[in-house]
Amino acid sequence: MTTLETRPLQPETDSSDLIELFDAVFGYTVSPQMWEWKYRPPWTDRNYCWVGVCNGKVIGYLGAIPLRGRIEGEEVPFFQLADAMVHPKYRLKFDYFGLAHEAILEDIGKTHPRHMIYGFSDHRVFRWFERIGWSGLIEMAETRYFSPRGDSTPGRFEFMEWDWTEPEITRCWDMQNGNIQAGLIRDGNYVHWRYGSHPVFPYRLLGVREEETVVGWIVIGMGRPIKENPTMPIPVVDMVLPEASIQPSLQALSEHLERGVSVWLPARLDLEVPDRRATGTHVYHFVKNSAVDTAYLQDHFYYTMGDVDWW
Repeated sequence: MTTLETRPLQPETDSSDLIELFDAVFGYTVSPQMWEWKYRPPWTDRNYCWVGVCNGKVIGYLGAIPLRGRIEGEEVPFFQLADAMVHPKYRLKFDYFGLAHEAILEDIGKTHPRHMIYGFSDHRVFRWFERIGWSGLIEMAETRYFSPRGDSTPGRFEFMEWDWTEPEITRCWDMQNGNIQAGLIRDGNYVHWRYGSHPVFPYRLLGVREEETVVGWIVIGMGRPIKENPTMPIPVVDMVLPEASIQPSLQALSEHLERGVSVWLPARLDLEVPDRRATGTHVYHFVKNSAVDTAYLQDHFYYTMGDVDWW
């Protein structure tokens, strides 16, 4: 009888199977360098990844990206669940989605009793987790679009090209983090890892000066489709700015780039943007042993496109 073993990933021995599984499920292959970058950032000494093994072969996988978060001024371990997959030949044989999530939630709970786990997905398994009480829906992510209109206040905002080691990154975070009650710590260490050291995607970092004062920064994605299609909006994947400056600065950025820009931000910010579209992506919170409840996150959680690794 064929059985399924659920166990922690062993990168040294499982890497070839994992590469094959990525290719079979997603249609592209993850490199060992990409996996290492994503699941072993500089502030952790271990991975939080589990696999399903059948007849000695890895047929299922789930990973949790260890991140540094902040809730009400206190640093709290954040984890984002990612890359949930089962080989197509085994999807009707085993309930690996349930087994893997149960194992990884238990692992994180033992290692970090106080934590927050979240994720982004349009996968129906997340709806199932919501029904059985494992997760809560924070909201549906929505894309907002800004287009050049020529009506921004002239000279109010200036955009400066910054290096990924720019000290102002952390200074801007220190100025604004009191306004972010729950979210990732978006300091220089995070920005350098997430964007400056990304092994695949290119990004640009722009410092934002408002009326002669540096108030924050914006990261924009510059991947291949953006370069090849001049009509495609440029994604604003991350930012740290005063809330009152977000909408006018994004409009000014569109004017500066002479191109449309797109952004994900929490619905609670209630930006007055006429062009807004549903993404079909659910922002989920895994409630077991969480440091906060879902209702709190609905009112306080800050996320951007950059929280999702595919941007």
